[in-house]
Amino acid sequence: MSASAHAPAPAAEAPVKRGPGIMTLVKALAFVSVIVLIEVAAATAFLPSAEETRETGKRLVAAAQGADAEVAAADTEAAEAAGHDEHAAASSEHAEGSNQPTVELSLGPYHVIAFNPSTGASMSIDFELFGVVLAADEPEFAERFGLHAKRLNEQVTIAIRGMESADFTDPGLGLIKRVVLEKVNRALGKPLVREAVFSEFAFIER
Repeated sequence: MSASAHAPAPAAEAPVKRGPGIMTLVKALAFVSVIVLIEVAAATAFLPSAEETRETGKRLVAAAQGADAEVAAADTEAAEAAGHDEHAAASSEHAEGSNQPTVELSLGPYHVIAFNPSTGASMSIDFELFGVVLAADEPEFAERFGLHAKRLNEQVTIAIRGMESADFTDPGLGLIKRVVLEKVNRALGKPLVREAVFSEFAFIER
């Protein structure tokens, strides 16, 4: 036998692997681009226009103003309710005080000389002043009056000198009583006096 008859046959060559072609890459890029464009178009379709944005802003502002108005109205109602409660409490306290026994205590005699600039005349006012106090408050009133009697006298004298001659001709002396009552309680440092009462009131203008 010859050597060529026993020689092994040459091995078959393996097939060469080829990567994806250019066209495949182009198609993939085109597909991705189409998807992106579709998503952008869809998002744009749902975005509001400039006019819609302005309208939305107007509605938000109006809603905020409406909320502020409601809050302000609620605050006003609360304040009115609080004022009503305070008034009711004060009325109740006054009513309770009016049902308690009271005493009239002397706040001293007064002789006041005042000048009336409108007429150029002098006014002479004489009276004795009393204060109506709850019987339960009498001890505290006596203590405070003993401490502040001089200041109280000065405040009443200043109040009388600040009055007009027409105020002294009022039969009820309403304005004078209110002013004097305020001055008395301010001098005492506590509203213990419920009413100011004048006795032997005399007024002379010269």
